[in-house]
Amino acid sequence: DAFGDAYEFLISNYASNAGKSGGEFFTPQTVSKLLARLVMVGKDKINKVYDPTCGSGSLLLQMKKQYEDHILEDGFFGQEINMTNYNLARMNMFLHNINYNNFDIKRGDTLLNPQHLEEKPFDAIVSNPPYSVKWVGDGEPTLINDDRFAPAGKLAPKSKADFAFIMHSLNHLSNKGRAAIVCFPGIFYRGGAEKTIRQYLVDNNFVEAVISLPDNLFFGTSIATTILVLAKNKLENKTLFIDASK
Repeated sequence: DAFGDAYEFLISNYASNAGKSGGEFFTPQTVSKLLARLVMVGKDKINKVYDPTCGSGSLLLQMKKQYEDHILEDGFFGQEINMTNYNLARMNMFLHNINYNNFDIKRGDTLLNPQHLEEKPFDAIVSNPPYSVKWVGDGEPTLINDDRFAPAGKLAPKSKADFAFIMHSLNHLSNKGRAAIVCFPGIFYRGGAEKTIRQYLVDNNFVEAVISLPDNLFFGTSIATTILVLAKNKLENKTLFIDASK
C-alpha cells in the first residue's frame, strides 16, 4: 500500500491548501476513522460498504484500512458527481490494491440519478455529503413519489439538500446495517420540511446517535460538524447524544 498511502498523502496536502474546494473530495483521516468504527460497532462482518458522495474515496478506503477483507465480504461501492473526483476515487482504489472486481465507483448525481439501486441494501454506509447545497427539490414534482423520499412525506428544500442525502442513505441501508453521515448542524434545528423529515426519522426510531465534532476539522470551513448515526434495527427507542466538540 506504499503507493496508495503516498497518493492519499498528496491528496490530503492538496486538500489542505485548496480551501473550500478541498473539502469537496477529502475527509480528514481522524473523521474517516471514526465513521468506519461507528458503522462496525457490534459487527464481525458486513456485506458491503457504500458512500453515496464518495469524493476521492477516502471514507471507503478507511474501511479497508480498519478491517480485513473477509470482514467486508462484497466490496466497496460509491458514487461521485464530479469527474475529477470520480477519477481520483478510482485511482485511489487501484493504488490501495483493491481488485477491480471488488469496487464499483460510478459517476452521476446521486439524488437524481442513483447508480447502485441493484446493489442495495448495504450493511455499512459512510458519507460526508456536501453541506446545504441546492437541488431541484419540489421543482421536480415526481420526486415526492421516489421510494427514497416518499416515506417522510416531504422533500428537502431546494436550497438545502442535506436531508435528501440522508433519506437516500436510509433507503439504501439494510435492516441490520448502520449509516454514519457527517452533517451540517443546522439540520437539527431548522424548521419547515426539514423539521417534518427530522420528525419522521425520530418517530420511526432510526436515529441511533448524534455526535457533535469540534470546529476546524474540515478543509475550507471552520464550522463544527455533527455525525448522524442511523440504524433500522434498534432494540430500544433511545438516541445517544455525544458532545465531542471540546
